[in-house]
Amino acid sequence: MAYRLDKAVVKGWIDNTSPGMTRGALEIMGLDRPVKLILRGNCWRDLAGTRLDFTNPSPELQEDVVEAMHTLQRGVIGDMTASIKVRIPTVPQSEFENYTSKNQDIPSVWRNALYLEWFSLVNGRCIIETADYQVKVSSHQWELDADGEKKQREENAMAMEHFMELMLTASEAESEVADAEGEVDEFEWEKRLRVRDSLEEAAWFLGEGPAETTIEIHEVEEMPTKNRHQIVQHAYLVQHKTIELLGNAILDDGPRSELALAIGYICDAIDECWPSKKVNLENGYRVAILKRTLEACNSAIAATNTLAMEDDKYEELRSLIFHLRDMMVDLSHGLRDSEPGPEGQD
Repeated sequence: MAYRLDKAVVKGWIDNTSPGMTRGALEIMGLDRPVKLILRGNCWRDLAGTRLDFTNPSPELQEDVVEAMHTLQRGVIGDMTASIKVRIPTVPQSEFENYTSKNQDIPSVWRNALYLEWFSLVNGRCIIETADYQVKVSSHQWELDADGEKKQREENAMAMEHFMELMLTASEAESEVADAEGEVDEFEWEKRLRVRDSLEEAAWFLGEGPAETTIEIHEVEEMPTKNRHQIVQHAYLVQHKTIELLGNAILDDGPRSELALAIGYICDAIDECWPSKKVNLENGYRVAILKRTLEACNSAIAATNTLAMEDDKYEELRSLIFHLRDMMVDLSHGLRDSEPGPEGQD
């Protein structure tokens, strides 16, 4: 299903003056706030590098659009052009039947139409298609040639396909989530986390997350662990020891970067489960996160096995990681056996 907005739009603009990114805003009849567009990709050749402003001389209220449309549209661009050719009838719609009953073509003329298509995280496919708007296009800040436009359309199509696959994966994962009241177990939380994974991957694809997986030493801050849960204190002890051993080699490819990434993931996950401020988190949620974190522990141990063959200093770190893994296993068992609720959070 596609949302067609052309009747509901009062006015709007589309800006593709920054290559690779298209932004815009739409004033929709019946909505208190404008709909903002942040889209990955470029317009067709006629609009690439320009700002397009448009006004609908006869806007109409579309209840379905008002009810469903989110005011922040993040997604990928589809086809956007102001030069698509469409046939426009030259007689009123009330006269169409007279022509069709006589097997005659409805009188029409060819005109340029505005066609704006995008795919968003929340509303899926959205389309504005009309030849009735008043449009104004700025001068080009940059341009696409014919070959560039062909390549851009192919890239838009591939981006759209990948984006829709991510949304389908998220939808399938969400369909497995039970509509349960109250607390749920670790298995239900694993399903919910898969939904989050899919949405986070989509956000990364749209450029809302880190552009690549990198490690920078200045990002690893010394965290205050006093009065924190014992596993938090031990996790940051492991991270401190890891940074101390790796030094500038933290950015190297191979087991060193694998170790740093794994330890960073472990600390983030444990900090999420036992944050500095007391939060009522479900036991099932904590167990589901810990199960994921165990995989990172195994990756870190594998990296230290390799590095210990070069430097025996890594043997102590490996022992610390083994102890951290044992703590995770013990905590998981304890959380499963305890009563549901915020027990054992401190």
